[in-house]
Amino acid sequence: MSELERYEYTAPTMGTMLKVALYAENEQQAQSAIDAGLNEIERLIPLLNNYDPASEISRLASKVHEPVKLSPDLGSVLRHAKNWHELSEGAFDVTVGPLTRVWSSARRERKLPTPQSLDQARSRSGWSHIRWIDEESSGSGLLSLELLQEGMRIDVSGIATGYIIDQAFERIRESGIESLLIDIGGDIRVGESPPGSKGWRIDMAGLGKDAPPLSQRLLENCAVTTSGDLNQFVEIDGVRYSHLIDPRTGDPVPRRQSATAIADTAIDADAGATALCVLGMERSANVFDKLPLQEGILLEMGLQLEPRGVTRYRHLAKDHPLR
Repeated sequence: MSELERYEYTAPTMGTMLKVALYAENEQQAQSAIDAGLNEIERLIPLLNNYDPASEISRLASKVHEPVKLSPDLGSVLRHAKNWHELSEGAFDVTVGPLTRVWSSARRERKLPTPQSLDQARSRSGWSHIRWIDEESSGSGLLSLELLQEGMRIDVSGIATGYIIDQAFERIRESGIESLLIDIGGDIRVGESPPGSKGWRIDMAGLGKDAPPLSQRLLENCAVTTSGDLNQFVEIDGVRYSHLIDPRTGDPVPRRQSATAIADTAIDADAGATALCVLGMERSANVFDKLPLQEGILLEMGLQLEPRGVTRYRHLAKDHPLR
């Protein structure tokens, strides 16, 4: 067997950057594997892109009170999302699209939403406004649902990237590649370690924009995602408002923070990082054992009862954490 060589591919996608690194026997094998992954990404984006009004997930908003048969991919994403909503005690919720829109407008305009607009958005959010119609136990992915509330919008941006990475990862692995990394905007999944190494070197982000990584880890056969308000926030009347919305209150999460989740799959790491941020340090520790995560690393800064700039750190791990 010939010695494996490293090949890389980078390109813009979904408003961020895609990076693929893998080890293959030759350029032909590497190109074939990368093409398989790219084809899968290009197939899924038109289904799951909340920013494309023509995508399958966006078109759901126009189908209120009308049963809709979902594609296997969107059905799978929503199954995972519903499971995460239950496991996280409501901290992860893809039905908050109306609230996300209201607060996105507030960040753009630097003006707080009115109580009336918030009440209306809250009334249009919640899994109670979704009716599952036909879910096959065979796991084929076929699922029908009905939106019961006008103005509902399902926002899968906190889980779709993870799903896309997982599917692209599988297509590349089916091409005979075992040692690979896929990174879309900081959502990462890795396979077997590179030749001669104990793992892929992954930076664990800190809270400061220009701060060095909190730590570096050597990881294999897992996924890692970091979520937080490092870049996406706004200050209005001297108060900092995160882009992360607490579905249970309809308001932005009040902490400056970062949460890194490590899981077996990218879809769980993606949803998990958001859930940990919303839950906060104490509640995350209470529910962590039932979440499909291997590790969680949480940072919080500048809480109201602490001196500005104080950073709190918490590391959560199962009995057998990943390397």
